[in-house]
Amino acid sequence: MTSDSLNNRKLNLDVCLSPLLIDNFDLKNTIVVVIDIIRASTTICTVLEYGVSELKPIADVNSAIALKKEGYIIAGERNGIKLEGFDYDNSPISLMDRSLAGKKFAITTTNGTKTIAKISEKLIKFPESELIVGAYVNYSILKKYLISQNKNILLVCSGWKNNISIEDTVFAGQLVSDLLKFKNYEHPTDSANHAKLIYQNSDKNLFNFIMDYSMRFKDKIDYLANDIRYCLKFDVVNVIPVLKNGSFIKQ
Repeated sequence: MTSDSLNNRKLNLDVCLSPLLIDNFDLKNTIVVVIDIIRASTTICTVLEYGVSELKPIADVNSAIALKKEGYIIAGERNGIKLEGFDYDNSPISLMDRSLAGKKFAITTTNGTKTIAKISEKLIKFPESELIVGAYVNYSILKKYLISQNKNILLVCSGWKNNISIEDTVFAGQLVSDLLKFKNYEHPTDSANHAKLIYQNSDKNLFNFIMDYSMRFKDKIDYLANDIRYCLKFDVVNVIPVLKNGSFIKQ
């Protein structure tokens, strides 16, 4: 293959709308971006920005509790509620704490950390691929990083309990729309088009759009509103969480 044909080769840019669909996608030579806008991916970005030395995403509660006995600070929630015996819930605002710098940290959540565990297991077969975390709070640096790499891109929406979620889908749709302006991508499934259509039909006021169309947040506005508003802010942190040997590090 000539250098010209390499330069003209199209890369895949696609969207997995639910972690249950991951087996439908080729993960070879791929940057997998896990998205759980409200709140796990935002919280992971925030905690790294505040200087933790190690951030372990944990799928199950008991494994996280075991890490507390090893000196980890642990954060966790199920169905939006803080888990008993944990130091923090999954609120990124509550984790804006400079005393976390240099500490070992672990987090378990309803959706995001389970998605990370599922994807990282799949990526064992593809050492050239990588798993990173995307959110509005690291949007610009994430976009620049993806554009700079000569790899396929798969945006994986964590959704809600394996179902599709509005906020993850609209984020994926915006990122797809922006990335298509910069590189020669193709998407072999309809999922990326689906996400783009949701984004193109979204309100400029993301908070109102999500509160209008996300069914699970309608009864949680009283205690989640501040977190949701923060999770929809662009470019608050300057980190790309990259999973290495089971822990996230700051790229």
